[in-house]
Amino acid sequence: MEVKATNEDKQLKRQKPLWLKWLIRLVLGYVLLLAIILSVTIIILLGTFILVIIDTFSDTSGLSEFTETNLVPLTNALWNLFTWLIPGL
Repeated sequence: MEVKATNEDKQLKRQKPLWLKWLIRLVLGYVLLLAIILSVTIIILLGTFILVIIDTFSDTSGLSEFTETNLVPLTNALWNLFTWLIPGL
């Protein structure tokens, strides 16, 4: 019986405060948001480079116009959002 009492006392002492749990959740959510924005930016940037390389070898200008009008501004906007979310960049 005494063992149960000490185990219950340990469990009561081990509980983290509610504000600490929410702080950890907020920090992890912030880091997850930054990782998602950065990964999408990198994927779009790689797609832009691939389309430019294909356009160079195929001697067409359609892919180049598409990347300049759609993908480049999107990449710039995502990068600006990423740098805005990180203080000091």
